[in-house]
Amino acid sequence: MQTNTLIAPDSKNLRWAGYVLTALPALFLLMDGVMKLFKPAPVVEATVKLGYPESVIVGLGVVVVISTILYLIPNTSVLGAIILTGYLGGAVTTHVRVGAGWFPILFPVAIGVLLWGGIHLRDTKLQSLIPLTTQAGFTSKKMFWAGWVLIILPSLLLFFSAFMKLTKATPVIEGFAHFGYPENTLLGIGIIEILCTILFLIPRTTMLGAILVTGYLGGATATHLRIGDPYFLPIIAGVIAWGGLFLRNEYVRKLIPLRT
Repeated sequence: MQTNTLIAPDSKNLRWAGYVLTALPALFLLMDGVMKLFKPAPVVEATVKLGYPESVIVGLGVVVVISTILYLIPNTSVLGAIILTGYLGGAVTTHVRVGAGWFPILFPVAIGVLLWGGIHLRDTKLQSLIPLTTQAGFTSKKMFWAGWVLIILPSLLLFFSAFMKLTKATPVIEGFAHFGYPENTLLGIGIIEILCTILFLIPRTTMLGAILVTGYLGGATATHLRIGDPYFLPIIAGVIAWGGLFLRNEYVRKLIPLRT
């Protein structure tokens, strides 16, 4: 059995820097969620303008508020960050679809970096996983291989999806037109999809890859939600991906869903 050797406790300066980075995106997201719950006219107008029905606003607000609260609670901060990453991925996808420009597209990315940066600075267990995993920690062979099976399933789905985009298969082009995306975004999205999945499959970058894959799947969820399509497949794929990581890596089990 391997000994759990984690990084030495972080300094007070790092912890306080982590708290600051945690507070900044949390305040923004709480404000965003509360505004959706109360549905003032500017929020309704902006949501409808982006192509979403008014009926989804309150539901999105509930998700954002609950996820942000989970993020602020130390024992569930990583779980909250994962859910918020998916939400932010949906925001990125939405702005890409409408051609909103670089700032609206990159702003949710910056919020995501702050989310994870805050946890990274104040939590030594996450520091052992991002950006490079030095060791997976002890786990049984059954859990290890079960984890790999769960990891491979969504990875194959993502690789196939990326291949279809890179080859510009007719069903994909038609699907993108149905979703409202210009055809010239196919190649870039396919490349991002492949890179995220490769990072997820490499043991030393698996946590970073899982975060990026979560953002991508959040974008897919938002895309289907907007047009009223079933949107649970990307969510299920994300749960399976994190489930595989949870089974395969002891340090991830220390982070999700509850840390003692």
